[in-house]
Amino acid sequence: MTMLPTDPYDIERIAGDLEQRIREEGWADSELVFNLTGGTKTMVLAAYRIAESRRAPFVYLQSEGRRSILYRYEFGDHGYRKARDEVLPALLTINDYIRAHVGRDPEQMRPKEDLGARFEAAIRDALQGCVDEVKQGVILGGALELDLVVRLGNQVGVIQAKTGEKAKKKEGLDQLNAACGRENLGTYTAKILTVNQRWDETLENLRELAGAWNITVIELPSFTPDSPSLSPEDQERLRREVRRVLGG
Repeated sequence: MTMLPTDPYDIERIAGDLEQRIREEGWADSELVFNLTGGTKTMVLAAYRIAESRRAPFVYLQSEGRRSILYRYEFGDHGYRKARDEVLPALLTINDYIRAHVGRDPEQMRPKEDLGARFEAAIRDALQGCVDEVKQGVILGGALELDLVVRLGNQVGVIQAKTGEKAKKKEGLDQLNAACGRENLGTYTAKILTVNQRWDETLENLRELAGAWNITVIELPSFTPDSPSLSPEDQERLRREVRRVLGG
């Protein structure tokens, strides 16, 4: 995969950059398929314009509802028509997903020995076999460090794990919102905050904020400094909620 730098809001510039790349690569119209799923609305408009001028097919991937449905369109005598749609099987890995969004492979954090790292490891171990893939300690770049990334089918989620006083603060919510913004992993990436504290009425403001930001909060209070492991009940709650969020 090669990137094409362009202006995200100038339709003429985007269309010109696309046409130039097609000419440079020597692609025939019959070799082209345009994916109109991502990017800004102006990028979609420009790509559609090029697809229409070259009578090239285009596709749109629906990720809402936690399913991956690919709609295929083609041009005929009276404009475009839907050729078919299909539910896609699992086609990617976590590394594929991150590379597609940020343009590079993720880095792996060095394992730590503190209580927070043990909480992450307990979550990772509980999810093994429940999801298709789980990675601990993923660095997207810069200051963005993800405690865990999980995948079920083609659906990917980020889990931030907080213990103690950090579990009662806004930090984890902010980290998830940043990681899953459009400029990073995208708004269809599931956001999950796991805490080893109960969020009672004193933390109602955080619960409301999590709801507004579409972040699922999973309370796992059995994990404590004196007993750093998850009870069978908390493990089952974790698995059930993660699978629900990812559409399982």
